[in-house]
Amino acid sequence: MNNIGIKLKEVYLPFLLVSIGTILFYNLFRWTFDIKLGVLLLKEDLLNFWIPFALPWIPILIWLRRRNRILNVKGKRDNGHFFYQFAMAGAIAVPIIVSQTYIEKASFDLVSITSADETKSQRDEKYFNINSFRVDKNASLPYVTARTSGRNNDNLNFYLYLACPFENSDNVWYGVEYSKNLSNRISNDKKDSEYRSFIEKSEKEFDTYNFQNVKYFEKLGYSDDRDGFIEAIKERFPNITKSEQLILVPKTDVFEDRLGNTFSWIFGSFGIGSFILLLMVVIPKIDEKELRDLKKGTPLKEDDLKDMLEFLDPRGSNKATAILLLLNIAVFVIMIFVGLNIVSPTPKELLEIGGNRRFEVMNGEYWRLFTSIFIHGGLMHLFMNLFGLGLGASLLEGILGRTQLIISFIVCGILASIASIYWHENTVSVGASGAIFGLYGLILAFTVFKIYPTHMRGMTWMLLGLYAGVSLLFGFLGGIDNAAHFGGLISGFFLGGILILIEKEKLIKNAS
Repeated sequence: MNNIGIKLKEVYLPFLLVSIGTILFYNLFRWTFDIKLGVLLLKEDLLNFWIPFALPWIPILIWLRRRNRILNVKGKRDNGHFFYQFAMAGAIAVPIIVSQTYIEKASFDLVSITSADETKSQRDEKYFNINSFRVDKNASLPYVTARTSGRNNDNLNFYLYLACPFENSDNVWYGVEYSKNLSNRISNDKKDSEYRSFIEKSEKEFDTYNFQNVKYFEKLGYSDDRDGFIEAIKERFPNITKSEQLILVPKTDVFEDRLGNTFSWIFGSFGIGSFILLLMVVIPKIDEKELRDLKKGTPLKEDDLKDMLEFLDPRGSNKATAILLLLNIAVFVIMIFVGLNIVSPTPKELLEIGGNRRFEVMNGEYWRLFTSIFIHGGLMHLFMNLFGLGLGASLLEGILGRTQLIISFIVCGILASIASIYWHENTVSVGASGAIFGLYGLILAFTVFKIYPTHMRGMTWMLLGLYAGVSLLFGFLGGIDNAAHFGGLISGFFLGGILILIEKEKLIKNAS
């Protein structure tokens, strides 16, 4: 068999099988458990984007990662094989993401009803044509919130939700939404000015809003937009049952055109991705040694995935570090399942789940000083803290031991939380960064007072400069709780000094 034939058999055909299987599996899973049975209680952005984006990595890492090694490609990371994995994940994820739009819209017909109140007897339907309706505009309920977006939270998004009751219909609401996007790097005064301008403009537009300009209604599913309208209703009726509220948003397009060319793009995107992967597989030469190892079933000698899983194993050599990392990940997963936005939860949402703020703490909710340590304001916030925590904790666990490391992390985190509420009057603070800076304060103390051996001090100084120093510098640019960072760093340094006074010889012995 020639080289192209081997590459097609060992890499490309398995990719096709895995990709087709993954796409079919997720669509069938979503259609069955979400659309038909309604038991998949996850927000639409998770079901439509984040799960399809992450899901392909599971079969790729299990079945395709080893096969990619037979391709003799060069790159800065993992000999370029990670790039192949990333390309495969993209080729699978894009058709899944596109198909979610199609399956979500194509699974429901347009139901004609005589009044908005009839939607309550059609809870399994999504699209409605209401023959006659009236809206009580004067009873509209507003709710304003803001979220950040962008790679580094560069954008600030304002949202105004107006829940307007249909006349003669209880718990059925006409939803009107306004939004505005601006840079998150402008001054606070400019943000306040833009916020006031947004509210004034939205109010003027709502004054002349034509409620009858609608071809059909879409009932909102479990989403951030629905949460916004529910919050508007709760401010007036705090004891409502959220699940009983139906939010109908007007649509002005033709119902039959709602799918567009989505169906063809499912196959088009898959075809484009598959063709690109075909070229990527055919072009490089075969690594004969890796091919022999694949045939024999020989495990990889250098396996980053295996190393990462071993690092996260609480039964391994870094037990405390793994426990702290897994605990932060577990809390974030719980946050997602209870409905918080995976990218940018609002301060109100973070506060409700256990965020730290002066008013609540000073009124007896002292537990927030602890719980806020493990809550994160989005996926990027979590990843950055996991990186810093993994580096810092792994440098300390061998010196402090498991128990002292975990206690130090918690003590520094609580002291950092206290520093945050002392400095900020009305800021909701979350994240492990204060506790992590406490660990770096310990590293600083152990470096300054020569607990680390000479050959390690250069690395610890570099780590302190690259992580702690740069993080503190960015904190002065805004959007980061530097009070918690400084509080944690100082707490950790003093804690390290106390430990050095008590058991210096033991620490030096453990560090060597």
